[in-house]
Amino acid sequence: MTVQAQSSQDEIASEVDAVLANIVALAEVFPADKYEWAPTEAVFPFRRHLVHVSQASYFILGFGGVEPPEGVDVAGALENVMEKEDVLAFLKQTHEFAVSSIRGMSDDTMDSMVSLYGDPERTVRAAMLAYLRHNSEHLGQLISYARMQDIVPPWSQ
Repeated sequence: MTVQAQSSQDEIASEVDAVLANIVALAEVFPADKYEWAPTEAVFPFRRHLVHVSQASYFILGFGGVEPPEGVDVAGALENVMEKEDVLAFLKQTHEFAVSSIRGMSDDTMDSMVSLYGDPERTVRAAMLAYLRHNSEHLGQLISYARMQDIVPPWSQ
């Protein structure tokens, strides 16, 4: 059996897809009346994690030259995307957009240099890996929130 090497875009997009799919799955099973719940006042409520992941997606994808789709209010999402069904729609749209955007980046784009948050320059490829790490951190937090509410992540059942 011959295994074909994938582009770094496909490899990163596949991992982003897996993490975002798990975030969406948790968002779907988490009760709507618990979307504003947080284990303490010092941390984000469940809904805010979900909206933040979407907002950060558009921000970081921008380093690869990707603009949010027309009509997506990234800046106002935290205040305007409040109900579970709206959060899910925003998150699912972001999921599809992020995966297809990363897959569509050229090698030249992936090799170009950017600076995130004033850090030393890195390639767009490294920025996409930082994006994957960011989403993975939030997935871990969301799993903890779910477990505190006696919710078993769907992929663990």
